[in-house]
Amino acid sequence: MAKRIYLSPSSQPANTYAGLDTNEQEVCRAIARELAIDLLRCGFEVICGDYGTMYTRVAESNKWPADLHLCIHTNGFNGKVSGTRLMALNLTGKGYQVCKAIFARLAPITPGTSENISASGNYEIVAAVAPTAYVEVDFHDVPSVALWLTQNKPQIAQAICQGICDYYKVAYISESSTEPEPAPEPAPKPCGKIEGLPVVKSGSRGDAAKIVQGALIAKGYSCGSSGIDGIFGTASVAALKNYQKDKAITADGIVGPATWGKILGV
Repeated sequence: MAKRIYLSPSSQPANTYAGLDTNEQEVCRAIARELAIDLLRCGFEVICGDYGTMYTRVAESNKWPADLHLCIHTNGFNGKVSGTRLMALNLTGKGYQVCKAIFARLAPITPGTSENISASGNYEIVAAVAPTAYVEVDFHDVPSVALWLTQNKPQIAQAICQGICDYYKVAYISESSTEPEPAPEPAPKPCGKIEGLPVVKSGSRGDAAKIVQGALIAKGYSCGSSGIDGIFGTASVAALKNYQKDKAITADGIVGPATWGKILGV
């Protein structure tokens, strides 16, 4: 059975990036969406919780239940310190082992040098039932690092995915290893990152449907009273068609490459 990975990116838009018109929430959500694509391609089940609060995400992660709860953040301190920091519940458990695997892949590519793995009583780390790895990629209050973070989101996601694959002893499948699928939508060919994702349409069930529902709700399109249940029913199809109309995509209620590209922002 595939391992279930719950992604919980930052919900802190007030943490602005030094010298840039963006923030921690925006960048970390984008990293999470890239990571969701990578993890799905490598055979994991994924919920990308880029909506709600850390409290609702922990509840969703626990209810699923997830095998790994992964928090994605960037850091801030005094505008000078920079480096990769990871946190776990303690320095002996599974969360720490996941942190070590991710750190080994992520720390070498980030620009900062003040790097460590530490124990923490952060709410998500304590409240999530699954082993939790809390990733602070690098420091966004250092201008050069903030720019690097915005320009290297796919590379960050890839490094985190490789670390997770290392921990679970799963082969990492690169984007170039996947066979492209024909686009079912009459739209320009999108970025290769989304060509291997499953089509989501009326009656679809599972993690891909949850990712679409979560993204639609986050963008203000209601998927009905059931919310993010992984069942792509009438309300979800209607929400998707409205979203497609607003984005000038063929409003057929089907999530193919063109719609995936808009939803995931790649």
